[in-house]
Amino acid sequence: MSDEFQPVVDRCRADRMAAIDRLSPEMRGLVHDYGYTVVKAFLDIGVIKPRHIKHLVETVLDEFSPTRGSFSSQGVRTPYLEVRSSKAPSKGTEQ
Repeated sequence: MSDEFQPVVDRCRADRMAAIDRLSPEMRGLVHDYGYTVVKAFLDIGVIKPRHIKHLVETVLDEFSPTRGSFSSQGVRTPYLEVRSSKAPSKGTEQ
């Protein structure tokens, strides 16, 4: 990276850290767990309660990350009923 851009990068980092420092301890915990970008997106659209943000993020993560050990049915093998070939006779209809 060019040295001419380093002051800009440093200022952006300082601004971001200052914004995180201004958050409540509960919000900072969410930033630690999910990242500042995710938490800021919720704050930007008006979701301001930490428990609401956590609920929404966890719901999405549970749905799209089935290996998280949640109760999501996503990724769980669904038992299939017996699949019959169109050529095979059904039970009780011998040819």
